[in-house]
Amino acid sequence: MNTRELIEQLPKGFLPEVAGDAHAIFQFDISEPCYLSISNGRCEFSLGQSPQPSLTLSANDEVMRQVLTGEINGMVAVMTGRMKTRGNLKLGQSMTSYFDMTALSSTPTANNTKPSLLKRSIATLKQIIGAHPAQATPSPATDTATLAPTPTAEQDSDSEGFVDRLLYMETPVDPPGDPRAPHTEWARRRSQNRVELETDRFGENAGTLVYLYGHTEVNACLRNNEDFSSVVLQNMYSSVMGDHILVGMDEPAHAGYRNLVAPALRPKLLKKWEESLIHQVVDELIANMKAKGNKADLVADFTFAYPARVVGKIIGLPQENFAQFQLWAVGILEGVADPDRAAECAQEVRAYLAPFLEARRAAPEEDMISELVHAEIDGKKLSDEEIYSFLLLLLPAGIETTYRALGNLLFHLLDNPSQLEDVRNDRGLVGRAIEETLRMDPPVQLTPRLALREMRLGDTIVPENAIVLPLLGAANRDPEFVEDGERFNIHRANLRHITFGTGVHTCIGLHLARLEIKIAVNKLLDALPGLRFDSDEVVKQDAHIRGKSFRSPTAIPVIWNPD
Repeated sequence: MNTRELIEQLPKGFLPEVAGDAHAIFQFDISEPCYLSISNGRCEFSLGQSPQPSLTLSANDEVMRQVLTGEINGMVAVMTGRMKTRGNLKLGQSMTSYFDMTALSSTPTANNTKPSLLKRSIATLKQIIGAHPAQATPSPATDTATLAPTPTAEQDSDSEGFVDRLLYMETPVDPPGDPRAPHTEWARRRSQNRVELETDRFGENAGTLVYLYGHTEVNACLRNNEDFSSVVLQNMYSSVMGDHILVGMDEPAHAGYRNLVAPALRPKLLKKWEESLIHQVVDELIANMKAKGNKADLVADFTFAYPARVVGKIIGLPQENFAQFQLWAVGILEGVADPDRAAECAQEVRAYLAPFLEARRAAPEEDMISELVHAEIDGKKLSDEEIYSFLLLLLPAGIETTYRALGNLLFHLLDNPSQLEDVRNDRGLVGRAIEETLRMDPPVQLTPRLALREMRLGDTIVPENAIVLPLLGAANRDPEFVEDGERFNIHRANLRHITFGTGVHTCIGLHLARLEIKIAVNKLLDALPGLRFDSDEVVKQDAHIRGKSFRSPTAIPVIWNPD
C-alpha cells in the first residue's frame, strides 16, 4: 500500500471516533496531494489541495508513511525537518494519536481490547479541531492597572495562588526529573554519564534525544554551530513565527539578520530606555502594590507585567496596550502545548503591527520597528514577513525570560534572608546576586540543537539527526565547573555561566535583561522597607520555583513594613 492509499483508508478507521459537530481539514502534501475533510460526523477523502486546511503536513511519501504508522514520532519528524506542518499539529504526539491505525484492520485481534490511541486522546482531538473565537484587541482605554491575564477557572482552583499557564507547560522533550527540583536527578545522571542518549521516548526507532549534563559538553555543543544546527527551533516554530526566526538560523544568515537587530539594543538607546521608561514602569508598579496595603504577590503584581511594558516600548508599541502584549507573548510561547492559540496570537500580532510598519516607513522613530523597516541585507530591504518573524520572537522572548529570571532572583534572596540583608546594605552586591541566580536557575533550561552528522561528545557518539538538548541549569551546577554549585551564594567568585548561551547565538538581549533586573531589585528594596516572605502565605500557597524546561516561581508572597 503506497502512502496515498494509506491516507485514503484513514477515514474508515477515523470516522467512528469523530464527534458530530467537529470540523477540520487535514491536508497531506506528498507526491500526490490529498486531504481529509471532517464535518458533521462525516470524514471524506479527496485528491488535490484544500483551499482552507486546518492542518497541513508536508513530507516525502516514505516519511509520511512512517509518521502515520507510528514508526517516526510526528514531533521528532518536525523538529528534525523531515516533516513540516502548518496549523494545529500537537508537536508532542505521534499522528497515531489522531488516526487509529489499528481500526484499519477489518479483523480485530485478540490483543486489541484496550481503548485505541485515538479513543484515549479524543478529548484532545476535539479541542484541536474545535473553533477558537478570536480575542478582541483592547482599545487604548485598556485599564493599565490590569497587570496580568485574568486567571482561568482551573487556575483559580489551584492551591498554588496566581500561576500563569506557562508555569505548568510541559514540552515533548522535557528532561527527566521532578519539576520542583530537577537538579537532583540531573546531578545523579551526570555522575553516571555526562551525555545521555534516550531512544525510547517516542517508541522504537522513532528518534534519539541526547541530554547534555556537563558544562564542558554543553559549552562544546553551543560553540559548534557547524555540526549542531539551530534549525530545530525554526522547524518547531515556523508555523507560528514564520520562516525567519533569528534563534533558528545558522551562519551566515544568522549573523546578517542579527546585525540588523543589534542597533535597536545599542548602549545609547538602553541608556535612554533606562531614564525615560524602565524607572517609570517600576515606580508605577510599586505604587500600585503599595496602594493596596503592605502585602503582595510579586509574581502577579510585579514580575509578570514589568518586562511587557519595557519590551513593547522598545519595539515601538504604545504603553496602553501592554496587557495585551503579555497575553500574546504567553499564547505564542504556548505553541508546543497549544498550537491553535499560538497561531491565533501570531495572526493577531501581525494585524496589530501592520499599521505601525507603514507609519515607521514614512516617519522613523527611535525604536526597533523603525530599525527593521529601513534595514537592508545585501542592498535589499526586509519584507514585512521577515520583520514579523523578528518581532514575533522578540515580543515573547524579551518578556518571558526577564519575568522568570527576575522572579527567580527575588525568590532566592527572600529564601536566604541573610544574603538579602547583605544586598540591602550593599547594593554593589546586586550584580553578583543577579549572576548567581542566572547560574543557579536559568529561566530557560535547555536550547535544542540538531546533530547534522555523527559526532563525539565526551565519551559518547551522538548519531546524525539526533535532537541534542544542552541543559544549561545542569551545566551551571557541574562540580567540574563550580564548587558547591547546588548552594545559592552571592559571595562566590564570579563565574562564566552559560545561561545566556555562548558562541554566535549568545542572547542578544542579555544587557537589557540585566539592566531591567538590576533596576527592579534596587527600587523594590528602596520602596518596600523590611521586604520579606509572607511566611503564612508561602506555606498556604506552597510557593516554590518549578519547571524543567522553563523555571520560575509559582508565587512570591511578600510583606513589608508599612509607611
